[in-house]
Amino acid sequence: MLALFGLVAGGGIGWVATMPAPERANFVAEQAEVAEQGLTLLKPEPRPYRRFSGCNDARAAGYENITSDEPSYRPEWDGDGDGIACEPHR
Repeated sequence: MLALFGLVAGGGIGWVATMPAPERANFVAEQAEVAEQGLTLLKPEPRPYRRFSGCNDARAAGYENITSDEPSYRPEWDGDGDGIACEPHR
């Protein structure tokens, strides 16, 4: 989708519209697949689970800003409820 959007935003979509329908459908499907693969490459790997006694222990190990999709996340460490635990002190 993003690659296709880039073509549309760049004004280069005209030649795609001139393709025969089956080729155009294949092209659009291929571009969507490429875009989807690109997006998965941007998603970082979650950090491995580690057990911490609290945020000070987690920060000392380099685990500040633990997001709710990580296995080390604990809701009780997320003081403002934004899905990020052990945020740096402000």
